[in-house]
Amino acid sequence: MVIGGPFTLVDHDGRTVADVDLRGRRMLVFFGYTSCPDVCPTTLSTIADTLDLLGDDADRLAPLFVTIDPARDTPEHMRAYVAHFHPAIIG
Repeated sequence: MVIGGPFTLVDHDGRTVADVDLRGRRMLVFFGYTSCPDVCPTTLSTIADTLDLLGDDADRLAPLFVTIDPARDTPEHMRAYVAHFHPAIIG
């Protein structure tokens, strides 16, 4: 089953990322914001732990943290935030 459609976003490094860039990988998409006090950091920690447990198979997954507060969650702010969790998470 495929849910969603084409998208283009700006990642935490200021680069454009589109759905076609992630083809061949499963996308784990989580919507949140960096000033979220509980659910977001807990979920991102769980994602990070899961990536570690997957080992080499984690390369087959594209974990995306998509902000619902783009006015405050600039690429620079997202870069610093996702760095606290796992290097594979794309903010």
